[in-house]
Amino acid sequence: MDLNEYKEQQMHRRILQWMARHRIGDWKGLLQRLKVDDEFRKAFQEYLTINTSQFFRDIKVFETIKTDILPELNRNPKIWSAACSIGAEPYSIAILLLEQGFSFSPIFATDINEVVLAKAKKGIFMSNQISGVPASVLGKYFIRRDDKYQIVDEVKRKVEFKQHNLLVDEFGTDYDLILCRNVFIYFKNETQAMLTERFVDALKDGGFFIVGSAEQIMNPASYNLVRKGYCIYQKAG
Repeated sequence: MDLNEYKEQQMHRRILQWMARHRIGDWKGLLQRLKVDDEFRKAFQEYLTINTSQFFRDIKVFETIKTDILPELNRNPKIWSAACSIGAEPYSIAILLLEQGFSFSPIFATDINEVVLAKAKKGIFMSNQISGVPASVLGKYFIRRDDKYQIVDEVKRKVEFKQHNLLVDEFGTDYDLILCRNVFIYFKNETQAMLTERFVDALKDGGFFIVGSAEQIMNPASYNLVRKGYCIYQKAG
């Protein structure tokens, strides 16, 4: 994990909060603990990679996918949910595709954090994480277990999780739809530009790229992108 690619002020604040929580008085003490304590190091990385997510987060995005994007895709679209955190986003997309009658290969869902990926694979969620799920969908695709909700196997089979570092790992090619939401805001401008280029290269001509509602791609035409509306872009061609 290369902290140099992240916005300095934001990352500095989070690290200081972590040090205060663990009663570490200086940077030397933090570095020493990271070197010798594997569990501490994993927990530190998990803390730095912000992992807040819920099903159908920002419903306007999913409505646009349903009405404007899916009709343009083939019936077996290739989809990547990048920095997927606990898996709520790719599972939401899988449910949307199943509801629309798509027969599709598993959605590729990645994150740098092994801990959250393990949670994603289990497919067990708290009530606050599924608060945006319509009652009809909840009853069809979730099984209630005490105060938690288990995603059904039909949906789990439609998502393939893998650890992936956006800054160094390969991106793949020929995607019809890529989502990387609420991630760019943590990176420096130069890193955002580099990642945008790589995501566009990974798209098919005519493929769609979706970022977070608080994010935007400056001068999208320079990346061969056309802005289609609310945080959604399409690769020209």
